[in-house]
Amino acid sequence: MNNLAKKSKDASKALRGLNHSLRKELLLKLADHLEKRAADVIEANKKDLQYAEEVNLNQALKDRLMLNEDRIKDMASGVRSIAEQKEVVGEFYQEFTNEEGLQIKRQRVPLGVILMIFESRPNVVIDCAALALKSSNAIILKGGKEAKHSNDILGEIIQEALEGSIPKEAVQVLASDSREEVNALLELDEYIDVVIPRGGERLIEHVYKNAKMPVIAHFQGLCHMYIDTQADLEKAKKLVVNAKTQRTGVCNAIETLLVHKDVVAKFAPEITKQLKEKGCEVRADKAFTEASGENLKLATDEDWATEYLENILSIKTVGSLDDAIEHIDQYGSFHTECIVSEDEKAQAEFLNRVDASCVAVNASTRFNDGGQLGLGAELGISTTKFHAYGPMGAEQMTTSRYVIVGNGNTRG
Repeated sequence: MNNLAKKSKDASKALRGLNHSLRKELLLKLADHLEKRAADVIEANKKDLQYAEEVNLNQALKDRLMLNEDRIKDMASGVRSIAEQKEVVGEFYQEFTNEEGLQIKRQRVPLGVILMIFESRPNVVIDCAALALKSSNAIILKGGKEAKHSNDILGEIIQEALEGSIPKEAVQVLASDSREEVNALLELDEYIDVVIPRGGERLIEHVYKNAKMPVIAHFQGLCHMYIDTQADLEKAKKLVVNAKTQRTGVCNAIETLLVHKDVVAKFAPEITKQLKEKGCEVRADKAFTEASGENLKLATDEDWATEYLENILSIKTVGSLDDAIEHIDQYGSFHTECIVSEDEKAQAEFLNRVDASCVAVNASTRFNDGGQLGLGAELGISTTKFHAYGPMGAEQMTTSRYVIVGNGNTRG
């Protein structure tokens, strides 16, 4: 592991001098290679899906694991989008001249070597490799054993695209399932500048406990939608159904719906019907259940604290905007929170008081996604305020330094 990390560090030094046009060329080449070898990727992915069946992974994890033609096309499209984005590495900003006549400016520079540890999603391999190349970072990718065959073939495709242009160690996909090897990497702060864990609570805690380098955590998405007393209820129904059922196994789907008591009588019967038509299991408090006219499962404190990643929605009646925000403060995961309201004062209060990496007003939480926010793809959605908060694209994979330009200036 020491040698692997050292080679990544050496590769990161080579990437610093890589010009924009060559990085763009490599990214476009990667997208082409990915599409050409789509059949190989799908064949490898079938082995992972078979393993998922054998070990009885839940449906949400199977959905994250699955690659098909459409998803591979989307991955390639994301890589091309990243290739066409404006250059961020080396960019100067906040320029001024001080009293001494010195030109002061800030410059975006790569983080260096990134260790990415993730679960289930093989598309992360391509997204992260592309973003690392765009931002001139070297990256070490360690996926879970459930996606081993998919990750291996995607790593092979990346190496084919890079061959003869830059050191192959610029992007390394680890094939090993060994936790000991991961722990060894977490010790190597001499070579690795930052580690980004993307997955469940156990993974995040393990990385925080063992990493010697800084950690940017991409934790769970326990997302809420609040239906305010001044909500357009037709709009609200459409948003709830989309945010919960459009794709249930993703981190930006809502898990809890908060409904103001003044609208629950009008809102509950129809939204319950629409959710059930989408196969959604509704768990609710007593007030909402009575208003719905249905025999719903009673929601518990455990439900409020659960990221289901399944077609299940917990619903709570709240007495005020303050109550909704208090609930989010207690149970939210700093991911995505939404208010549905036509009241600008309520919107502003929600925006000012809710602590989350993305806050939506009258829009589905499903839009908190790198592709939707103009990033092309994302390394993940950071729920850590250190360095980056929210989706991490190429710009968020850089840091900044000061540049001072003078003409023989000395300080007296």
